[in-house]
Amino acid sequence: MSNINDSNNSNNNNAKPNPLALNFPSGAQPDIIRANQKDVYYLTILQEQMSTVCQQFLGSRLQHQWQKEINTLSDFCYYGLTTLLGTQTLGEEYCDLAQINQYAQTYPGVIRRATLVFVHTLLPYIYSRTITELKRRGRRQQHVRNDNNNESISLKDRASKFATVWLQPLQDFFVKNVQPIHLAVFYFFGAYYNFSKRITGTRYVSKEEWDFEIIFEGWILIFTRQLGPHEQRVGYEVLGVLIIAQLAIQGSLSLKKRMEARKRIQEEEKQAIKAQKEEQSLIAENKNEAVEDVKELVDEDDFDFMDKFEEEKDEAEEEDDLDEDELQTLKCALCLEPRKVTTSTPCGHLFCWSCVIEWCQNKPECPLCRSSVNISHLIPLNNF
Repeated sequence: MSNINDSNNSNNNNAKPNPLALNFPSGAQPDIIRANQKDVYYLTILQEQMSTVCQQFLGSRLQHQWQKEINTLSDFCYYGLTTLLGTQTLGEEYCDLAQINQYAQTYPGVIRRATLVFVHTLLPYIYSRTITELKRRGRRQQHVRNDNNNESISLKDRASKFATVWLQPLQDFFVKNVQPIHLAVFYFFGAYYNFSKRITGTRYVSKEEWDFEIIFEGWILIFTRQLGPHEQRVGYEVLGVLIIAQLAIQGSLSLKKRMEARKRIQEEEKQAIKAQKEEQSLIAENKNEAVEDVKELVDEDDFDFMDKFEEEKDEAEEEDDLDEDELQTLKCALCLEPRKVTTSTPCGHLFCWSCVIEWCQNKPECPLCRSSVNISHLIPLNNF
């Protein structure tokens, strides 16, 4: 009988009890948001107190000048004295939350906590200061290049140009789209409320689930309050749906606006091309008309009014009975005939209109004194 009992006891000792199937959910979304709001509240108080101290010791001007640095130092002190040292923040303590390593399911190590504090407090300040300095340098170098007409661009100038041209649109896109998507994901799954915790893989669990533990037969038994079979935590999935709907509406409106702007630009380009073609055709027509006008002026057959003058002159010569000396003075030096429609050059010599026009077309100079003559400067003389 004792052997049977001993064998039963040995079998019981060798058999391991089944692990307890306990339900330990992560930190609830309302608790995480409440803890974050509590931390922000205490951070605001700390920033105000540090600003007051700096104002008393440094003066109002320096306090306003270094306000960003004061706020960053306040944030670093707050999280450095809590998270970095491995203790809870006031918000986490208020909501009974504790940080764990998402990948190892253990408390975060020193390196992970230091990275979390750096990304959450110092990295935004470093980014802001760097972008501001690069933009300031870009504007200064732009003025220098405009003054000196210098085409060489250094590496720092390229970085400044990149910060001015590309980083600002990327930052706007991040603020308008990435942050709301991150918040919507948190409302759906309740994992990471801040980007710093998502980057470092740190999430919350509720300390309300860890009341006390004892060691029983080699097993750690955790006695805690558990969720009931039909009990669920309060979630904010509706807010996530609303954020996604808002982003979808904003995206559709932005896409529609861009399509309308592109269509308007295409129409403006078409109108500009059409106007340019019309202007070119008008210029060509005006040029052709000007050439035709010049040809009409130069062509003998087109001087109808000169033909009338010649006819009138012929009739007058036929009516007048002049002697030989007078006729000699009225002859043209080019055709040696009595002048028809007497025309004067700028130098004062007289010729027939048709003769001097033909001469000036071939050689723009006076036939007698060789002085320069422009056809437009020839003067027909009436009643001469």
